[in-house]
Amino acid sequence: MLSSHIKSSAYGLELSSVINNVHFKTLENGLKVLYYPYTRADVTSVYLCVKVGSAYETEKEAGITHLIEHMIFKGTETRKPEEIAGLVEYYGGYMNAFTSFDYTCYYIVGPSDITPIALEILSDIVFNPYFDPEELKKEKEVVLEEMKMRLDNPTTVLFEEIQKNFYTKYPYKRPIIGYKHTVSSFTRDDLLSFVKKFYSPSNMYLIIVGNVEENKVFSLVNKFFSNIPERAVPKIVFPEEPYISQSKFIWIKRDVKEGYFDIAFPAPSIKEEDAPLVDLLSVILGEGEASRLYLNVKRKKQLVNSVYTYAFTPIGPGMFLISGTTSPEKFKEALKEIFKEIEIIKNIPPSKEELERAKIQILSDFIYSQQTSEGLARTLGSFQLTRNNYKDILWYINKIKSATPEDISNVAKKYLDFNKCLVGFLSSKKPLEESEFEKIISSFTKEKPSIYILENGLKVILVPEEDLPIVAMALVFPGGTRFENKDNNGLFQALSLLWTRGTSNYSAEEISQKLESLGAEIEGFSGRNTFGLKALCLSQNIDEVLNLFADIVKNPTFSEEECKKAKNELLSNLLKQEDHPISLAIKEFLKEMFPEHPYGLNKLGSKEFFLRFNSQDLKHAYEKFVVPSKGVLVIVGNIEEHYIKEKLTSLFKDFKDSPYAFTSEEKAPSLPKERKKLIKKDVFQTQIILGFQTPGLNSEEKTALEVLNSALSGQEGLLFKLLREEKALAYSVTSLLIFYPKSSVFIFYIACSPEKTSEAIEGFWNILEELSKEGLSEKELTRAKNRLLGEIKISLQSNTSKAKTFAVNQVLGLGWNYYEKFENEVKKITQEDIKSIIKNYLTKERSFMLILGNQNGNKSSQ
Repeated sequence: MLSSHIKSSAYGLELSSVINNVHFKTLENGLKVLYYPYTRADVTSVYLCVKVGSAYETEKEAGITHLIEHMIFKGTETRKPEEIAGLVEYYGGYMNAFTSFDYTCYYIVGPSDITPIALEILSDIVFNPYFDPEELKKEKEVVLEEMKMRLDNPTTVLFEEIQKNFYTKYPYKRPIIGYKHTVSSFTRDDLLSFVKKFYSPSNMYLIIVGNVEENKVFSLVNKFFSNIPERAVPKIVFPEEPYISQSKFIWIKRDVKEGYFDIAFPAPSIKEEDAPLVDLLSVILGEGEASRLYLNVKRKKQLVNSVYTYAFTPIGPGMFLISGTTSPEKFKEALKEIFKEIEIIKNIPPSKEELERAKIQILSDFIYSQQTSEGLARTLGSFQLTRNNYKDILWYINKIKSATPEDISNVAKKYLDFNKCLVGFLSSKKPLEESEFEKIISSFTKEKPSIYILENGLKVILVPEEDLPIVAMALVFPGGTRFENKDNNGLFQALSLLWTRGTSNYSAEEISQKLESLGAEIEGFSGRNTFGLKALCLSQNIDEVLNLFADIVKNPTFSEEECKKAKNELLSNLLKQEDHPISLAIKEFLKEMFPEHPYGLNKLGSKEFFLRFNSQDLKHAYEKFVVPSKGVLVIVGNIEEHYIKEKLTSLFKDFKDSPYAFTSEEKAPSLPKERKKLIKKDVFQTQIILGFQTPGLNSEEKTALEVLNSALSGQEGLLFKLLREEKALAYSVTSLLIFYPKSSVFIFYIACSPEKTSEAIEGFWNILEELSKEGLSEKELTRAKNRLLGEIKISLQSNTSKAKTFAVNQVLGLGWNYYEKFENEVKKITQEDIKSIIKNYLTKERSFMLILGNQNGNKSSQ
């Protein structure tokens, strides 16, 4: 990675040198001149470019710009056609021209000695064209033959059809070459009138890249161009382009052997900040043999014979194009796979290594362009013509170099919109019907996931993830510690552990054997706010696993024998908690923070309950809390939605709410009466927790609390940097948040030597005081947000984590797709939000401190 960084940095330095050596002048008549002293070889390239292309034409003028480009070489008032090209070739050079949508360029390339001739000829042919009627008649026939040649090219035919259908208002919808009826109708006067309108020095750029002295260059420029009079150029107002309003498929029937496809999406203009990022996206998706589409759709799945992408980012509205060849029989599957690759890059940013390769590929092209005077002239000219400043080459380079993986995903989401997608196919046989195309589009644009409610009230959320043959499930209900009391603390830990240990149809051993034979897992879980079941299996075994999952859900036995066996397992977790100071400290802290409230109970349960609970306790809890109408079932993975829906309807038709279902609402906790508690514990380090009661899960302040916690915690967090790195008070120091619906707890934690206790506590308050006044720096705030969002993305990689997270969020009232909304909410958090949280909630009046340790300052040797 280091060598790559050095390499990419060099690109900017190389181009800075080029930019700094460009000489730019504007003549009195408005002609803008760019000169670069090219010393690699004794060669000169001279480009005279007019800022008018086919986009400036009216419908009746379609093709006139291109025809003028042809006719410019057909003689002037003083020169015959053969005297133009012949003279250039006599001096060892060549001349040509091209017409684009936005501009037209005429150029001569040759040895440096050709410079005077090149400037003289370009000045003459562009400003003094004769447009001989006989030559015009012949050239129109040549252009018509060019049109016929294009009609024999399947790729061109398809692209022009895409253009015509993709753009709804903008003149890019017309082909540059025009139409037969318009080109055939043009007269000499039409051409002269168009040239008079747009071919003014003030509407032109002269680019000279050559091994010629600067004084000589500008002397020649003045000689051949300064006397050309300036003319007013009409201002053309271009329409706003909305693109197509919905996705569309077009088929062009042609008697060809191969099948050709184009897939078009909107793209930015070169004037927009996203243009360089879309170029990177194009490289990653489909430019070269290391690109995703090439590797996955062509090489791995062999669904296409060729595939490539192209980001068309002109002055006007752009187009992102995915093109290639395949048989009509394979196109349907190929289209699905291409769309899948787009979905992946929308949701999962490319790796840093993949992005670095794309950067090097683009940036190296700029270096390669400097090998020839012609290449450098085109690079300088293109930026001057499209962004009105050749120096914007450095803007482009810097945008490429600074792009992040997240930037690529963001532009993919922004532009690769399946609702504005145009797909074209040219072949002898139709590859798919419009209804099939609509079904494919629907699968990528419909609400994800598929959400419905069974007759018993159970909410089902199906999330298709087809990249791997894996299915994960999570069935979640309200429950957990917040629904316990001092007498039954540990009820949900016991319930979730024993839920899978026997049904009316299978013993615990039989369930284990069946799961192992299927390579599957089903287990219970319980937390502070919810409890439930989760499962993981291969998609090929989904039918059998669903059957077993439903049996466990509906028919658990909670046998007395299994309850007795589980007691030691549950008690062991409590013993391990006692051996971990931080776990013990948090348990004791919550007990003191919420002394008369379930939020203060131990999440792992209590020894008293585990010693005395029996089968009947769990059966009663099951009847009360396993309530379909309050539950959410999320299934994520390689699933066929219609089949799963029918299967679940059948499996859970007899799964009904119990008449004993819970209905009580939890109360909000009060603040603790005491503000400090000391607990003696024979340990090497003192555990210090400073905590504050803050708003709960569904509060407006939730996001700001999480951003603040992210800023304080972690190895670059303020607590770590100020208390560990600067003051060396502790090895372990952090902050954390514990959320309940009615309240949350913001915790500062440090483990330090007893003699450092006072300094550590003072450090906590100093940090809070500073933050309440100054807030976070912009860098700290950005880091906190990025770290928080990064942790969520990392945590949601597996199907199991997605299923459980979506289900829990839905049960808690946050919404299954809370993680999507959360990103926007995090980005909105400001310095003032952080200050407000601290001033309103992280105050001494709302604080509680717990100190757990050896008050004598030394650990016993016993």
